[in-house]
Amino acid sequence: MTAPALAALPASAAPAGPAAASAASAAAPTTSPENRHTAAEARAAQQAAASGTRAEVVSYRSEYDTVFANPDGTFTMESAAVPVRVRQSGRLVPVDERLERTASGTVEPRATTVGLTFSGGGDAPLVTITRNGRSMTVDWPGTLPRPELDGDTATYAEVLPGVDLRLKASVGGFQQLLVVKSAEAARNPALKKVTFGLSASGVSVSADEGGNLRAVDPAGQEVFTAPTPTMWDSSGIPTGQPPATQPPTLRSAQAPSSGAALAGELGDLPATPAEDVFEPREGATEKPMPISVGDGSLSLTPDARLMAAEDTVYPVYIDPAVSGARLNWTSVAKSYPTTSYWNHSSKVARVGYESDTGGTWRSMFTMDSKKLHGKQIIDSTFRIRNTHSWSCTDKVVELWRVGAISSATTWSKQPSWVSKAASVNDSKGWGSGCPAGNLEFKIKALAEQAAKDKWANVALGLRASESDTFAWKKFDASTAVFSTDYNTVPSTPGSLATSPATECAKEPSTTIGNTDIQLSAKVTDGDGGSVTARFKVWQTGTSTVLFEKTQAVTSGNVARLTVPKSTLVNGRQHSWQVRAEDGRTTSAWTSVCRFLVDQSVLSTPPDIVSPQFPDGSDGKPEVTGTARTEGSFTLSRGKATGVASYEYWTEWAPTVKTAKPAAVDGSVTVRLTPPSAGPARVFARSLSPGGNRSAIQAYLFYVNSPELKDKPGDLNGDGSADMYALETGGALRMYAGNGTGTVSTFRRASGTSLAGASITHRGDWTGDGYEDLVAAVGAKGSRQIQIFPNNGYGYACTSYGEEVEDAVCDDERRVLGVYEEANDHFSNADQILAIGDVDGATDLDGNGVIDEWDLQSHPDLLVKEGNLLWLYFGHPSGYLDEYAEPVLVGTGGWGNYDLLAPGDRTGDGRVDLLARNRTTGELRLYAGTDAAGGGLGHGPSSTVVGTGWTPAHRPLITAAPDANGDGKTDVWSTGGDAKLYFYSNVQGSGTEVGTGGWSVFSALS
Repeated sequence: MTAPALAALPASAAPAGPAAASAASAAAPTTSPENRHTAAEARAAQQAAASGTRAEVVSYRSEYDTVFANPDGTFTMESAAVPVRVRQSGRLVPVDERLERTASGTVEPRATTVGLTFSGGGDAPLVTITRNGRSMTVDWPGTLPRPELDGDTATYAEVLPGVDLRLKASVGGFQQLLVVKSAEAARNPALKKVTFGLSASGVSVSADEGGNLRAVDPAGQEVFTAPTPTMWDSSGIPTGQPPATQPPTLRSAQAPSSGAALAGELGDLPATPAEDVFEPREGATEKPMPISVGDGSLSLTPDARLMAAEDTVYPVYIDPAVSGARLNWTSVAKSYPTTSYWNHSSKVARVGYESDTGGTWRSMFTMDSKKLHGKQIIDSTFRIRNTHSWSCTDKVVELWRVGAISSATTWSKQPSWVSKAASVNDSKGWGSGCPAGNLEFKIKALAEQAAKDKWANVALGLRASESDTFAWKKFDASTAVFSTDYNTVPSTPGSLATSPATECAKEPSTTIGNTDIQLSAKVTDGDGGSVTARFKVWQTGTSTVLFEKTQAVTSGNVARLTVPKSTLVNGRQHSWQVRAEDGRTTSAWTSVCRFLVDQSVLSTPPDIVSPQFPDGSDGKPEVTGTARTEGSFTLSRGKATGVASYEYWTEWAPTVKTAKPAAVDGSVTVRLTPPSAGPARVFARSLSPGGNRSAIQAYLFYVNSPELKDKPGDLNGDGSADMYALETGGALRMYAGNGTGTVSTFRRASGTSLAGASITHRGDWTGDGYEDLVAAVGAKGSRQIQIFPNNGYGYACTSYGEEVEDAVCDDERRVLGVYEEANDHFSNADQILAIGDVDGATDLDGNGVIDEWDLQSHPDLLVKEGNLLWLYFGHPSGYLDEYAEPVLVGTGGWGNYDLLAPGDRTGDGRVDLLARNRTTGELRLYAGTDAAGGGLGHGPSSTVVGTGWTPAHRPLITAAPDANGDGKTDVWSTGGDAKLYFYSNVQGSGTEVGTGGWSVFSALS
C-alpha cells in the first residue's frame, strides 16, 4: 500500500478543483512511510472472508473515516462530512451530544469535538465553547434558572416573562434560541435589543458587514464562526404537513385536489422525525438580525415588525449559533446573499426553490479523499439522507464538483461549479409514501481522479431546479458520506535476491556456475491476503523471454522460483525482474537485475546457520533475535570439498572478512550484531587452498526491534543521552554521551550537508525503535521538514545502502508534509523542536488497552515561525495534519526565544518545554498541562529556572532528558570561550566537558 501523497494542483487550478497545495505542502515523502496498517488490513480481510460479511479495519478508524474489508477482498472507505467520533482522554469514542450535569453543577455534552459548558443556573456564564485551548464565553444578562435537560437541549424557562432560552449542543458547536411565546412577551423592552456578555481567551471576535461572526487567533485563523443571526415565527408548514400547492403527478397515484385527500391516499403523515424548533418551517416568516460586537458585549436587534405584526404566529424564535469544529460543509441562500452558514449547528442542508418564502438554496461539502491515493477505484458513492421533500414526486437533484469552500462562502461568494458529477431523480421525506431515506450519487470517475491526482479532499455541491418548487429538498448534513470501494495496488517488490547470491546492478555482473539459480523477492499488498509474484528472465540485449512463472505467497513474505540451468544460455548475461499481482491489478516491474552464466565454473556455496537468528527464507520465524544483540553464525563447507577458509560480509557491514576453520573442510563460527530491525543477510563463500572462490551463499534472516525503545536522547542504544552538533559548513557530528555528562570523541553523522538547517532529535519517527534526526532544510520560504533515519548507532541516513562505519543504512531520508496549505507553518520556520509525544497513544477500538491495532505513541513537533509557536501532532503517515490541524500554542515574542526539549521536567507525565530568552538570558520552563499542548507556550504560567543564558555567554544550548543518570533534565551549552559545558539538572555554573573548538558549530541538539 502506498503512503498518502499530497494535492498536486497548481494554485491557478484552485477555483476549478480542490484547494491547491503550496510547494512545501505538496512535497510527498521521499520514501513512503512504513505502512503500519497492513497487518490490520490482513486480519480484517481474513475475518470478512471467513464470515461472509464486511469487517472493520480498526487501525484506520478516525473522527471522520471508517474502513471495511469486504468478503471479495476489496475494501470500502466511508468518509463522513461531520465527525462520527471524537478523541477523548486518549480514546476515540462515538459522538454523543446528549447533555448531562457535572459535579461542578455545569451542563456538558458527553462527547463533542469542541469543549462546551452550559450554565447549570444562577450566575454561571450561559455558555463557553473551547477549542485548542482558546475559548469564547457568552453570558446572559441576569440570573438563570436551573435548566431542564432533554437529550442535546437545555431549556432555561422564563428568563424574561413569556420567554424561554434554549441551548442545543452539536458535535462542533451550539445553537441558542430565545423562544418568545406571545405577543405580550414580544412587547418587553428588553427584546428591542438583546445584549449578551461576551468574553474571549486567545481569540479576537468581530462581525463582518453581513453579520457573520468570526473569532480568530493571533495568526488570523478562524477558531469559531457564527452565521448572521436570524429570527422566525411559527407560521409555515409543520414538518410532515403537505404544502398548499401539490404536484401534478405522484409516484403511484394521480394527484388529488387537496392536501387532505393526498394524506388519505398515502396514509399517515409523516414518517419523519419530530419537528425541530431550532429550524424554521417552510414558509415561516424569517428575518436576519443586525449584530454588533462591543467591548465585552454581543448585541442582537430583533426585527421590530416581525415582533409586532398582526400576522406573526407565536412563538417567535431568535437564533444565534456558533461552531468551532474541524468539519467543512455549508449552505448558501439567495435571499441572504452575504450570510455564511458554515458548519451550521442545525445540520440542515437545503437545495432548490420553495415558493412559500421564495427561498433558493444550495449546499456544499468537503469530503476527505486522502486514503484513496494510489488506489484502484472499483466504485464510489456520495450518500446523504433526504429528510424532507416538497412532495413525493420524483425530482432531479444534482451533485457537482465545486471549488474549495470556506467560512467566507456565501451566495454572493460561491466557489466555481466545475462539473456535474451525478444526478438522482427521487424524492424522500414528505410522507409515508416516500419516507426519509438516503439518496446515492454514483461518482466513480471523480473518485478515480482524486486517487490519481492525490487530492487531499473533494468539494461537492448539491443543487436542484431553482424554479420548480417540487424539486425543493432538505438533507441531514451529518449523514453525508463519501463511500468508495477500492483495491490497493500491490507495492513494487523488494529484497530481490538470488541463490547462489549475485549483486543486482553490479557491473560486470556476478557470475554463477553450472547450477540452477533461485530468484526471490518480497511481495506486499496493502490489502493483505495472497499476492502473486511474477518472475521474468531473458538474455540481456534480446527480447526473448527465457523464463516466466508466478508464485503466490501471503502478503509480506518472500516468493521464490528456481530457474533450471538448462534454461540459461552459457556465457551470456541474463536480466530478470519481478512484479506483484493481486488478481485485480499489478505493481510496477522492479528495476532490472543481471547475472552472468559460466557453466564451466563449479558452484558450491557454503552453508550458514544461526541459532539466535534462524533462517528466514520461508518467511519470518516465530522466534528470532533482536537488533543490537550478538548472534553466532556458523559457516560450513556445504557440498564442497577442500575448503580452506571462508570469506563473509553482511548487508550492514560490507567489508569482506576472512575466517579459517581449524582443519580443511571444517566449519567456523563468527559473531555478528545486526544493528536494526527487519530482514538482513549474511553473505559467505568458501576458498580452496589455492584461493579459488565458490559461489556466494546469502543467508536471509529477520531481526526484531529491541524489546525496549531507546531512552529519550539516546542515539546509539547504550542507554545514555547523546548530542548532535552541526558545523556552520553543514557537516553533522554525533557526540556519544558517557552517562556522566561528558561526551566521547565525535563521529561523522551524515553524508549530507545540512548547512543552514535547524536540527532536532527526540523520538522514533520511522518506527524502528531508534531516535531519528529531524531537520528543517532549505531557505526560509521554502523549507522542508526532513527525517534522517538513525541506523542504530547515531548515523543520520540519507539513502539506502549508504555505507558508514557501523552499519549500512537500510532506510532513507523522507519529507514530512501537510495535506492542507493553510497548515504549512514550517516553510518559514526559524526553529523546529522534536519535543516528544505530547498527546500520547490513542485507543481506537475502545478496549482500554493500547495494542498493535491502535494508534501508537508518536513524537510531535514544535515549529517557531516568527513570533508564533505551532504544535504539530506527528503521525506514521508522514503528514503533520493527519491527526489534527496544528495548534497555535504560543503568540508574541517567540522570535526572541530558543527552544529546548527537556522531556517531562515536572514529573507529571506531560511533555514540557524550556525556552531561552535571547535578550534577558532567562531560561523559562513551560510546563505541559494536557494532550492538546496546553501550557507549552503560555507565558503567564511559565517559571524562570535559570538566568545568565545570553547568547554572548552561552551561544548554543540544548537539553537532554537525562545525561548523567540522576533522572533529571540536563543541558549542554557552548561557551563564549569556544568550550562545551554541562549543566546537571539545569543548575550551577556548568562543568567544562569539551575543550576548545566549539565555535565552529551553528546548532546543537
